[in-house]
Amino acid sequence: MKRGILKSTASIAAKTVVIALTIAALVLAFSLVQSKVRGGEPSVLGCRMYIVLSGSMSPAIETGSLVVVKPAAPESIRVGDIITFGGGGSSVTTHRVTAVENEGGLSFRTKGDANEVEDPLPVSADRLVGKVVFSIPYAGYVFSYARTRQGAMTIMALASAVIIAELIRTMIRGGRNKSRQDGKA
Repeated sequence: MKRGILKSTASIAAKTVVIALTIAALVLAFSLVQSKVRGGEPSVLGCRMYIVLSGSMSPAIETGSLVVVKPAAPESIRVGDIITFGGGGSSVTTHRVTAVENEGGLSFRTKGDANEVEDPLPVSADRLVGKVVFSIPYAGYVFSYARTRQGAMTIMALASAVIIAELIRTMIRGGRNKSRQDGKA
């Protein structure tokens, strides 16, 4: 009885991993193709994804994390929110809001959790990219690697191998069940 439950649990776990890897590979492929075509950062369902390159938000968001940023109205930002904002050019920063100011226009005071002092200049509302919805530790390293030609090919090969292995396992299991049914007849 326990062996059957263990086998069933292992089967469910394996199927869950296959489904998760397949979804992850599809999202990764979609976002990478999209970012290459548009020439910007990847986005899924209106949320942009960025790779954290520094430890300024540690321990809340570690270096190498992937942050998912949802566009937000500047008026909706509150003290304590983690926001991503544009600097000059293509650089962006992700820091926590320490104060919201309305003198001379809406702006935000920000600070990295690991930093000793606030950022020197307030962030004007027009520089707001959005609010961090969640982060995935170390996923930024995978995305960074996947952006290379070799990385994209490796990710696709791994996803294909997992799907093929699951199909073979299903066919073998189907053959065994057929043999058992033929033996009973």
